[in-house]
Amino acid sequence: MKKADRRSWPYSILRRQEGFNWPEPRLAGILLLSLTATLAVVIVAGQFKSLFTYVNPADYEVGSVAPHDVSVERDILYTDSEATRLRQEAIEKLLPPIFRINEEIGASKLRQFADFRRTLEQLAAEESSSETVFLKLQLAFPGVMQKLELEKLLRRAPIADLLARTQELLAAVYRRGLLRLPDTDSEILSAGSIELWHWREGRLEKQTAPVKDLLARQGLRAWLDAAVKDLPAEPALLVARLGEAFAVENGFLDIEQTLKAKARAVEGVEPVQAKLARDQVILRKGDLVTEEAALQIKALSEYSANVSSSRIVGNALFVLIVYGFCLFLLGSALLRTPLKRSQALFLAALSLSYLILAGVFVNLLEPPGGLPLAALLPTSAATMLVAVLVSPPAAFVFALVDSLLLLPIVGMDLYSFFFALATGLIAAAVAFRAQRRLDLIRAGLLMSLASAVILLVMSLLKGFAPASIPPIIGWGIANGFLGSLVTLGLLPLLEHLLNAASPFRLIELSDLNSPIMKRMLSQAPGTYSHSISVANLAESACSAMAANPLLARVGAYYHDIGKIEQSEYFIENQSSHNKHDDLKPSLSAAVIKAHVKLGVEKARELDLPAEILDIIAQHHGRGIIKYFYHRALASGENRSVATEEYSYPGERPRSREAAVVMLADAVEAASRTLRKPTIAKLEKAVWLIIMDRFNSGELGECELTLGDLEVIRRSFVRVLAGYFHSRIEYPKTKEAAR
Repeated sequence: MKKADRRSWPYSILRRQEGFNWPEPRLAGILLLSLTATLAVVIVAGQFKSLFTYVNPADYEVGSVAPHDVSVERDILYTDSEATRLRQEAIEKLLPPIFRINEEIGASKLRQFADFRRTLEQLAAEESSSETVFLKLQLAFPGVMQKLELEKLLRRAPIADLLARTQELLAAVYRRGLLRLPDTDSEILSAGSIELWHWREGRLEKQTAPVKDLLARQGLRAWLDAAVKDLPAEPALLVARLGEAFAVENGFLDIEQTLKAKARAVEGVEPVQAKLARDQVILRKGDLVTEEAALQIKALSEYSANVSSSRIVGNALFVLIVYGFCLFLLGSALLRTPLKRSQALFLAALSLSYLILAGVFVNLLEPPGGLPLAALLPTSAATMLVAVLVSPPAAFVFALVDSLLLLPIVGMDLYSFFFALATGLIAAAVAFRAQRRLDLIRAGLLMSLASAVILLVMSLLKGFAPASIPPIIGWGIANGFLGSLVTLGLLPLLEHLLNAASPFRLIELSDLNSPIMKRMLSQAPGTYSHSISVANLAESACSAMAANPLLARVGAYYHDIGKIEQSEYFIENQSSHNKHDDLKPSLSAAVIKAHVKLGVEKARELDLPAEILDIIAQHHGRGIIKYFYHRALASGENRSVATEEYSYPGERPRSREAAVVMLADAVEAASRTLRKPTIAKLEKAVWLIIMDRFNSGELGECELTLGDLEVIRRSFVRVLAGYFHSRIEYPKTKEAAR
């Protein structure tokens, strides 16, 4: 892929955002590996007990004796199958049955009655004998009316009104629906209502009707009698009898649609959720297994053997969000310098080890007396290690991120989260200014007090009994103090593995009685004196600004160790004869330049931290060796003098400490050439050197601002004024002399 294409990568776009110092792309592999491992740990820790059935329901049948104690280790929500079944049955009984109205039956019967009406009216008009009318009517519509009923009807005048009233009643019956109710299933109407389906004008209409309003064959005569109660007794009896003869059932139970509706309703029933609370004892050894206990044990077994896909997805999304937040914090101005590969590996390994330990504890241990699980974890030890071996800001990020990642492992227990977060932040704060290993013991005592106070507050918030609080406080004291002991035990090993520039390592390296410093004193005394002076200047300047004064001091001690092997070629070690007088400028420049490379090689042999190696490699940057460069120009031997031949091949300073050592090195060397130094001369000389490095671009890759340069200038002048105090002539002294 072309370089131009790489700039369009999302990660590259993020790294170019203003105000952020995103981790280098070479650390992306570590980040991805750490994310994958963290996802695996969180998911497995949360589902560990789901991978193994630790309760066998076959051992706890109803009526048997419990062979072991059965208790619940965490809150479990499960489906109460019996309660769910009862709810489904209730829903099923309350669901109205579906009846379909057959419109064709009603229309056919109404047409038949219309024919009967026309025939009867025609016969009544043509025939004078009721016997003849009965015989002809019986021939067309057999069994519809009895002879006596027909004679009574024919005596009524006008007959057409009674027949019209009967036709209206029949139409009303068929519109409403004359239902055929099941005889065998007595529970079909237990819902108290039914659902009627009508096809009217090509549309299916559904309506719910109460059972008391239904019209069935059993209640048809009563309904007809009620409908004609406004007529005299004999006509009303005739109309009701005639309507009953032509009324047939046109509403039938649709058993298929009813069963489908019941099935849909049963499927839509929310399962009844029951809860098994943490520490709940279901059975004691020797207890008789009841039906309820057997159901709970079955639920416990199903839960333990069931892997929750929703929890897995939720935990994965949670971890991704936390890692995104972590990436944001690592890219913000909170961390002044980007993480090195070794530091990133250390943070990833430490975080993963912490989470694995939490997963083991949460699945295999039971915290005593309501103690949060985080009180058993070495959160303070891990955070103090990060603060000492990486940086305090990185420790704050570590404490926050690992406390968040602890949440899905401990089942979103907020008390564990708050305890881990609080102790982690406090540990990072108390380890911030630790300069000696004894300081970590004091930090452990402070952590013990802090942990005890935090657990006391949590116990009061949880409403624990007063008698249970002292043991909890004891756990807090043990957690804090053991954290400092673990830190002290692991620190030397990790310092060696990471080759970290921890405060304790730097204190040890600042010992001027070390073999390398004694060798410098004996073989290059001028360089030794120069290094001590540069260390004082650099430490003073870094103390006045946001930099590490101890790192600057140690870096200054070792910045010129490359001069030891050829000390006689450097002016601070020369007493009389200058060997460069006998050498060509190019060869002299090569000898001078070589001390940087030799210093880096010597530092690697001494296994010095990478930060010290950077100061050694960067303390001259790419500056020009001006004396020999101008000497070559003046010699005229070669008209084309390449500046690269007379420039240091090193790197420009990338840290504040390396930049300060570069400036201190140049200022200290230049101050030795001042004759009759005064405050004004020192200020001018220091500022000219600083601005020379600034204008030449040597300070372009570090984070020094113009304000920082002014702080450095004032600090250098103050220290140098102390060096030359007996030789400086102050303005007030001159006035007094006059």
